[in-house]
Amino acid sequence: MCLVKDCWHVWRGVNMKAGESSGLQVRNLSVTFGRGRKAFQVIEDLSFDIAAGETLGLVGESGSGKSMTAAALMGLLPWGGRVSSGSVRLGETEMTRLSNAALRAVRGREIGMIFQNPLSSLNPSLTIVQQIAEPYCLYCGASISAARTHALKLLKEVGVPDAEKRLDDYPHQFSGGMRQRVMIAMALACNPRLLIADEPTTALDVINQAQILRLIQRLQKEQGMAVIFITHDLSLVAEYAHKVMVLYAGKTVEQGSAEDFFQAPRHPYSQALLNAIPRLMSVGKRLTDIDGLPPRPQEFPRGCRFAERCPAMTPECLTAYPERTGTDAHHFFCIHPVGGAA
Repeated sequence: MCLVKDCWHVWRGVNMKAGESSGLQVRNLSVTFGRGRKAFQVIEDLSFDIAAGETLGLVGESGSGKSMTAAALMGLLPWGGRVSSGSVRLGETEMTRLSNAALRAVRGREIGMIFQNPLSSLNPSLTIVQQIAEPYCLYCGASISAARTHALKLLKEVGVPDAEKRLDDYPHQFSGGMRQRVMIAMALACNPRLLIADEPTTALDVINQAQILRLIQRLQKEQGMAVIFITHDLSLVAEYAHKVMVLYAGKTVEQGSAEDFFQAPRHPYSQALLNAIPRLMSVGKRLTDIDGLPPRPQEFPRGCRFAERCPAMTPECLTAYPERTGTDAHHFFCIHPVGGAA
C-alpha cells in the first residue's frame, strides 16, 4: 500500500496541465552499456518527433535497436544500460530527469506499452482483473468495482471470449494469443498519451490482428494518442503508420512519411527491406534476402554500419558515418542513396 500511495503522490506532481502538448520529442538519444573502457553504445543519436494522433512505424531487422529504444523511452533498460545522452520530452516533461518514483508514476498513465512476450510480462500470481484494474485504480482514482467494470469492457473490446467469466483467471489459463490481448487491455487501461506497441499482434491470426489494430486506431482518433508501432511486418506499417523510422545497428538510416518511404526509399537498406517482402507476382521465384549479418554493438564500425552488406559500398563509406541528407520531412544517412544524390 505504501508503494501505491507514493506513486499516487508523485503522479499528482508530474501530471500534465490541461492544454499542454502531449506529443513526444526525442533528441540525440544514446544508450550505453558498461563503464569505462568496456562501455559500448547500442543506440546512438536517435532523434524523432511524434505528434498527438500520429503513428510512427519503427522498423529494422532483429537486433537493430527497436525494442531497446522503447525500453529507453519507458525507463526500463536492462541491468547495466543507461541513457548516456540526449533528451526525451513527453509534452513539457523531460523524462530523462525524472526519479525512479516519478517514472513509475508516468508509466501506465502517460505512457502505455504492449510488450513482445506477454508470458514474461504478466504477473503469474495475480488474476487478470487485478492486473488491469490496478493502474486504473491507482492513476484514475477509480473504485474497485468501477475498475472491474472497466477491465471487463476492455477485455471485450480486445476480443477475449466469455470475458466476464475470465476476469478472475490467471495468465497460465490463457493461450498465447489471449495473453497478448490482455497485455493490450492493460496498456490501454488509463488512456495513455503515448502507446508503445512492440510487436503487438505477433501471436494473433490475421483477422484478430486487424481487429486489434483497428481498436488501437479508433482509440487513437478518439483520444489523440501518439503511437510507436514496432514491427517486422511492413504491410502493417503501410496501412497504419503515418511516419516511418528505419533503424540499423542502433542508428537511424532513414526517416520520413510512410508514403515517401514506400514510394521512394532513399537508403539502400530501406530498399533491401522492401525488396524482401514476398509478392504474389513472384510465385516460384527465390525470395530476395540481404547478405550477411548486422554488426554486434561491440563491433560497430566507424563508417556506415550497413557498408559491409551494401551493394553500393565504396571505400569512403568506411571512413565516417554519412551526414544527414534530405529535408526534415524525409531524410537519410547515405553517401550513395537510391535514385542518386539529393
